[in-house]
Amino acid sequence: MKEQYEIYDDPFKMLILLATLVAEQKGEELDYERVPSYENETFLLQHEKFVYKKDQVEITWYRFLGRDISCSKDLTRAEYNKMFVDCMASLYRLS
Repeated sequence: MKEQYEIYDDPFKMLILLATLVAEQKGEELDYERVPSYENETFLLQHEKFVYKKDQVEITWYRFLGRDISCSKDLTRAEYNKMFVDCMASLYRLS
């Protein structure tokens, strides 16, 4: 079994923001039980999983975004912030 690490409150809020932005781009409101699917060269977002492709960081949750949430790597808050800023930039194709 792969090791899982705690995800802090701030990165969790950034994940919610990213999921909200993806939903808005699809013309939807974020539903915590049905997170919209999205994939580009930087990240993948699915119902119960987020993957940051550049570092193979995987964040998972159980059924409802935020429930039993964990990360595949032990990251600092600064590393989480950099990752999510990169994902948000890729969503809007900013460099």
